[in-house]
Amino acid sequence: MTNHAPARYSRSQRPRLRTVVGATALAAGLSFAPVVAPAGSAFFTAAGPSAAQAADPMQITGTRIYDTTNSLGNTSTLSSKISALSKKHNVDLHVVTIDKFENPSGSQAWTKALAAKNNWGSADVVLVIATESRQAYFLAGSTKTLSSDQQTKVYQNYIKPKLQNSDYSGAALAAVEGIEAQKGGSSSSVVTGVLGVGAVAAVGGGVYAARRRKRRKNAPQQNTYNAPRPVPRPQVPEIPLEELRTRAGSALLQADTTMSRAKQELEFARAQYGDQQVARFEEEIARAEELMRRSFQRQQLLTDSIPDTEAEQRAWLSEIIDNSQAVARISQEQDAQLAQMRDLEQQAPQAIAALNEHLPQVRSTVAECSARYAQMKERYLPSALEPISKTAALLESNLALCTDELQKAQQLVDTNRAEAVAHLRSAEEASAQILALSNAVTNRNNELNAAQEALSTDLLSIQRDVAEAKSLAMSQGRSDLAAVAAGMEAVLGQVTQSSTARPNDPLALANQLRQLSSELDKSMTEMRATRDRSRAASQTLDRTLRSAHAAVTGARGYIDNRRGAVGPTTLTAISEAERHLMNANRMRNSNPLEALNEANMALQQANDAQNRAAREMGQFSERSSGGGGNSWGSDLAKGLLLGAILNTLGSGSTHSWGSSSGSSSSGGGWSGGGFSGGGGGDWGSGGGDGGSF
Repeated sequence: MTNHAPARYSRSQRPRLRTVVGATALAAGLSFAPVVAPAGSAFFTAAGPSAAQAADPMQITGTRIYDTTNSLGNTSTLSSKISALSKKHNVDLHVVTIDKFENPSGSQAWTKALAAKNNWGSADVVLVIATESRQAYFLAGSTKTLSSDQQTKVYQNYIKPKLQNSDYSGAALAAVEGIEAQKGGSSSSVVTGVLGVGAVAAVGGGVYAARRRKRRKNAPQQNTYNAPRPVPRPQVPEIPLEELRTRAGSALLQADTTMSRAKQELEFARAQYGDQQVARFEEEIARAEELMRRSFQRQQLLTDSIPDTEAEQRAWLSEIIDNSQAVARISQEQDAQLAQMRDLEQQAPQAIAALNEHLPQVRSTVAECSARYAQMKERYLPSALEPISKTAALLESNLALCTDELQKAQQLVDTNRAEAVAHLRSAEEASAQILALSNAVTNRNNELNAAQEALSTDLLSIQRDVAEAKSLAMSQGRSDLAAVAAGMEAVLGQVTQSSTARPNDPLALANQLRQLSSELDKSMTEMRATRDRSRAASQTLDRTLRSAHAAVTGARGYIDNRRGAVGPTTLTAISEAERHLMNANRMRNSNPLEALNEANMALQQANDAQNRAAREMGQFSERSSGGGGNSWGSDLAKGLLLGAILNTLGSGSTHSWGSSSGSSSSGGGWSGGGFSGGGGGDWGSGGGDGGSF
């Protein structure tokens, strides 16, 4: 498997257009409340005779994947994962794509009719995606298989975010992932109940328990998307693949957390001694960051849609473990040397006094940030503020933690210097976290304001393009182009109206305009002069880069401020997003087309990272609060710190974080029983809302 790169690019592209107005024309637009173009709206009816063809519930035999719209691409990985799901959890997932629901026209009724026609039973689960009408329905044969609440979680948290990006293959794979999670799948566990502040203090004082494994020689060299995938070399064959995957996930998470801690200690030392004194530490940490980037690239190869052989998986997992252990060693060494430079054991009284003097400014930062966030909530929709969600709670929690830990440090400094230093470190970290949260809010506010200001310019630009399309369609007798222009003109009116409404989501609106512009460019490429094509391509690239930058920055800030809650797959996604964005910026002048591909991949990876991190943060909050209320005090910040502690110690995760995309199993088979004869499932209300996505 050495020539995947071309396929990787082609698989990342959007589904093909099945009508004059492609499914991706509103890929972002229908994702958000400000603009919803339901089936039958002007945008879709403008296509006239080329409108979507309806599908009746059909008989399906011999397959669990029935892709009538050719929207899923290569389904080998999906088929393998569905079979593994059936074998492990006795849940048989069926994925069906159609143009739109009809006969019956309701999505729920259609899906139930499909189940009845195929005699599916209580162990069956079905996901139906109507790509042209942009509707979907997710339904389990019995609430004993998946409860109504579980079905809703799978659809809303896993499937729908992919559908909103027109990633239909990703939505199907996300359905498997969501079912796995509801049936006891992968999420890291953080035991906050049995570890008190003493545990926080211990790690705050620099306690680490990373294990050093022997490095192998001649590890595979760094892979890029423009080079062949590395030649696999079987390693550690005596370790089962699943165990190796679990070790790699834990090692990657531990390395990232340890490196983050060393970088934080570097900033503390920089503030105290200046840039020159910490330069040598920066060089070593930069070396560790490069190793982390390589590991994240390997992890991405393991979790992409391309099947991998067992030899490839073993080689890449082994390299992740080696790199992660090297990162942990480098980070721990730098952290220890920086701590020695600061000499908090001797300087504790002065450091405590300095932080105490700084505390009023910290409180002021919390108050100002909370006020700014409240103002943003009046101007912008929750979707626009997702990367800074829970900021108010995190600010208050970190302020309480900083105050509590500083008070304990003051009480102990004369009687137990080591423990006082541990509490001081925790207080410093909480103070630094408050600054990071404040910066994230400021950055998001600036991005949203800039996006709002750019909307008027972008709207005028696309209105000119639509007028050009209408003129060309008339002069050349292109009824198909006229239909596209008419449909887009209708949507532009809705976007214009939403752009002046409050609250709104200017980034979502900008993303809609980017999608519209891209679809129009495809329709007009052959008719435009070379100069006009270059101008249009440049404008599309600029819009995409703005969207990608906002998505990457927002996701990175969200993840960095919640490191104790997120897993290695999320960290991989944001690292890959940053790499693609860097490539896009580097190539924007020399190779605009490739830069656009990279920017689109950065946007997709950042959105995936944001969605994953939000799910993991929600799961973390539920575990930590025991399902109770939201009165956290310092516990939320403490819990996130404890999560980071367990990651640093290499514990807390008992599940495999990786992907067995190369595995194959034939378990499963059809769950009979019959829908009509009382032996099948009850086929209740389902988790898909049936509305536009």
